[in-house]
Amino acid sequence: MDWNSIAKLSREAFREAVNEWIGKARIQGGKVSGPAAILTPGSLVSDVNIEMRVVQILARSQVPWGISEALARVLAAAWNEWAAGFQIHVPKAYPSLAAVPGPFARPTPAAEAPSLSQGSSGGEFALKAPLLANKLGSALRMYTTEAQGIPDQAMKGLAEWVDASFNEWRSLVKLSGLMGGGSVPTFAPPYVPVGPVVAGVNVSVGSLFAGPRFGKVVF
Repeated sequence: MDWNSIAKLSREAFREAVNEWIGKARIQGGKVSGPAAILTPGSLVSDVNIEMRVVQILARSQVPWGISEALARVLAAAWNEWAAGFQIHVPKAYPSLAAVPGPFARPTPAAEAPSLSQGSSGGEFALKAPLLANKLGSALRMYTTEAQGIPDQAMKGLAEWVDASFNEWRSLVKLSGLMGGGSVPTFAPPYVPVGPVVAGVNVSVGSLFAGPRFGKVVF
């Protein structure tokens, strides 16, 4: 097996694993302040372990175990770093939560599905091609003789594909199924018959990401 083949198999393994992660992704936490949804770092989670899935998928293609583990570890860490740092502020997500006629607002669907590109993450740099290529190269240094050719160029191509795929996916998908609710501490009838949600929480229901699958098609 040569390094170009390993890079191609890794691309498809990462595509499959990430799309499984996306399918199980959800929002859990953040804050609700009046009508605003504030998703903070750590509130985007998924039940799928990308590292484990990439190793399993590459094993089916008979990629050497050490190489599979090294690739999976670096690729998963990059994605997880972005996800862990993701945050977004949606000022008008829950219009009705600005004035709630009661002491508590039940989970309320968001009035809009914001674009994922409106958010940001301090960990997004980990998916940039130059850094990712360097990390892949370093992780594979002890395995260079286990496949034909030189891994550097193949890993550079893999990293560039990851970077381009992420940028394309992020620009096209929206966050759907957001819901928010929480307590209304200022509610005090009859003098204060309505009040805003304060320190509420966000959740998501159903598929979180609406849009195309992750992964640019390479011919």
